[in-house]
Amino acid sequence: MTRTQHLEEYRFYRERMTADGLPRPWNLADLEDFATEHPNDPFAGRVRDGLMPKFTLQLEATGDPSIWVALEPAELDRWARVVARVWERWGASPGETIAFFEYGSSPLVLLASSGYVGYLRRGAAERLGLNAICNDGVAAMAERMVTIIDTLRPSMLILRRDLAVPLAMALEASDVKLGDCVRWIAVSEVEGAISRVEAERLRARFGVPVWRILRSDAAFLVAGECPICRAFHLDRTFRAEEIAGHVAITTSFAKVCPAVRVDIGSATLLDGGCAAEPRAQRLEC
Repeated sequence: MTRTQHLEEYRFYRERMTADGLPRPWNLADLEDFATEHPNDPFAGRVRDGLMPKFTLQLEATGDPSIWVALEPAELDRWARVVARVWERWGASPGETIAFFEYGSSPLVLLASSGYVGYLRRGAAERLGLNAICNDGVAAMAERMVTIIDTLRPSMLILRRDLAVPLAMALEASDVKLGDCVRWIAVSEVEGAISRVEAERLRARFGVPVWRILRSDAAFLVAGECPICRAFHLDRTFRAEEIAGHVAITTSFAKVCPAVRVDIGSATLLDGGCAAEPRAQRLEC
């Protein structure tokens, strides 16, 4: 898989290749180091020289220097398919509305609809026959989110972690009962995932199930917590390997900006699937 991508054509990987023909696992700090040494390369060596990708996205989890990832239309479509499968596992049904209290630049929002981003043929919501609405991800918009919930009655809510408390306070100050329409909340983090303890605390405050989202934009990774086993089920487009107590992710559809052996941090790979998906690759973190 990795050898067919000719990773030596990418400067970032060329400098990391080992004798076995695979790159050493790497993380965001490695990308930032490369970008600092090569200030004129916004992709930190992960896109071939002279290539002009159709779609680019700045990584939120990195600061200065800023780093971008790139995709072609077909890759963007497959990434949206990953998100749709996460929502399917949580029971999304055609005709329902999914709401976002997130930044519009988040892949969780961008991949929802072709109306949000150019070159995307079918967003995750369109694939599942859902309606989608996004409220900008700043705390000052919490009251507006309450109005959206009261007016549009979404069945599902994707919520950025740092907006959970402002939203809870705005709901508590209103007459709106979240559980009257929202079946579940899924909480996102810029990089990684919130803990089970925090998810349980939010469940008690909001009064609805709270699912965790595992996210790593450098790896194009979006994974959702399983309602049955509570581990993260990885979509089949990702391959995970455990290395010295960390998990490294390789993404099969990412060719323009390869994601090979991205170290997402401390995690544990679990043997086999669970009752919900017997063949799923699962991890805990």
